[in-house]
Amino acid sequence: MAECIEVVAGAFAALDAGEMTQPLRSVFLPPDANGIMAWMPAHHSGAAPVFGMKVLCLVPSNPTRGLDAHQGLVLVSDGETGQLRALLDAAPITAVRTAAASALATRLLARDDASTLAIVGTGVQALSHLEAIPLVRPVKRVRIAGRTSERAQEFVSGLAGRYPFAVEAAASAEDAVRGADIVVTATNTREPFLRREWLSPGTHVNAVGASQRTHRELDTQTVADATLFTDRRQSLENEAAEYHLALEEGLISASLVPGELGELVNGKIPGRTSEMEITLFRSLGLAVFDVAAAEYVVGKAHAAGAGVTVEF
Repeated sequence: MAECIEVVAGAFAALDAGEMTQPLRSVFLPPDANGIMAWMPAHHSGAAPVFGMKVLCLVPSNPTRGLDAHQGLVLVSDGETGQLRALLDAAPITAVRTAAASALATRLLARDDASTLAIVGTGVQALSHLEAIPLVRPVKRVRIAGRTSERAQEFVSGLAGRYPFAVEAAASAEDAVRGADIVVTATNTREPFLRREWLSPGTHVNAVGASQRTHRELDTQTVADATLFTDRRQSLENEAAEYHLALEEGLISASLVPGELGELVNGKIPGRTSEMEITLFRSLGLAVFDVAAAEYVVGKAHAAGAGVTVEF
């Protein structure tokens, strides 16, 4: 995770500088299917150029089967010849790079003394963020909320003794979020649950789940009152329901230009400007993260002699 935070920071910087490029992901939603399929291509220029693509199925019911909701492959191809160089399991890459992006946003935007973390969600991303956020801030206490208090307690019970800080099950999302310095929302909910009045002055929010126009985790007042950053404006404008609803309700102006984290990494825009400011990182997930992470993992595999070589 610590390595991936730096890989993601490099991908953000390269994307902002034009060294990595990607189109908006394509999403296929068959009317009777138990999930969706997405294609996420990207290109990395330079001395050793790379084409890459994540092909992903998102099946929300998978956790009931003991499976990650994200299933698929990341393909890495030679940028000069187009030859396929590697295939990687998309599920762990997605799990790690998503939380790494939130950790980077937290490093750039949260108050330096932020120590209470709230996570709403009890899936793979909850675990990944529980690993990632304490790498960038002095976390002393974590509160976990799930669909039910029983689910949160079950999740927390499985973590006994794993962390050097207190991890508690909250009775509700509100109980988890009120008084928290850092909030992570990582759910598949269709209806918003996070309310502006729950957020204390100076809170930083990483909104990770519900990355479809039919789903949202945040109420529109949170979007209106927070200083908004995202991974890519094109993704925000096409995929973030709460952003569009805030526009439709007149709570934010069409002239608002949300900051991209790559601009922040490259020093083009300021981050937090006061201790009382609420900051929001709306994470949509980008192919450049998957490709950069895959490049890094493939490099480590070559160095370690790991992996399986297949002749075509």
